[in-house]
Amino acid sequence: MTFETVGQGTLRAQYFDKAIKQIVTETFVIRQAVAVTTTGAWTNHFFREKMEFLEAGRGIDVSGIPRLAEFPHASPEWERKTTYLIKYGLEENIAWEDLRTDEIPVKARTAIKIAEGIAYNIDRMMRSSFVNDGEIQTLVIDVANPWDNPASAAIIDNLLEAAEKIKDYKYPVDNLICFVSSKDKRSIMNYLVAKGAQFPRIATDVALNGEIGTLAGVRLVESHAIAASEALVVVPKRCATYKVNQPLSTVTKEDEYKSVTVRAVEVGTFQITDPKAVVRITGTQE
Repeated sequence: MTFETVGQGTLRAQYFDKAIKQIVTETFVIRQAVAVTTTGAWTNHFFREKMEFLEAGRGIDVSGIPRLAEFPHASPEWERKTTYLIKYGLEENIAWEDLRTDEIPVKARTAIKIAEGIAYNIDRMMRSSFVNDGEIQTLVIDVANPWDNPASAAIIDNLLEAAEKIKDYKYPVDNLICFVSSKDKRSIMNYLVAKGAQFPRIATDVALNGEIGTLAGVRLVESHAIAASEALVVVPKRCATYKVNQPLSTVTKEDEYKSVTVRAVEVGTFQITDPKAVVRITGTQE
């Protein structure tokens, strides 16, 4: 005979809290590429710096200043932007009987699905924010050279061109990340197999957080939030910042001998501080 104990509800709450937080950490994909800080404000301001090199006024040369002459004047420029907190959350009500008798591991599966749901929606928000920001850089692939054509070398060239665009704005390009869809992951793998050992090796096993491998000096990462015919190349930790107001937290409410409610929540805001550190590649699929 199995007996419920006074502390069992607490143990169950601790299980869900630990499981959900651990799974979310391993499930976040796009979020791994942004800086993460905290905020206590509902309205959050940030400033985008104009990335062009400073120049003097029209007709004034920065070089060749005569002795005792006035220096040409130049001022950096910043644009103020505003974002607001967004609340993400999911919950599930598990029947008491299911926890005790169901053949499916209800407790574990509930923790996994809640964690995956929150992580996916935050990643999807970040992808949407990048794509809808009119100041990021773009690269349209030639219709004759999509990535799903194994005979095309466009994959390498497109990654190098994206890196070139980012470098033009003085960002480092030695640690770029390219987020791709599941379909483009397949195209990349097929391309490398077709080209053989002359090309860099892709990871033989898929690591956590969607890691695929490195190609042309760019880390390739699979994300379900990325559309089928696009890719996002970013400078990690420089492209954007995610400000967290309420870190991922869980609560378990137990209705004795009836059900257990598991709820998870996170509150934060996303700021694209450096849009020129992002290149959206489109037309990767025919």
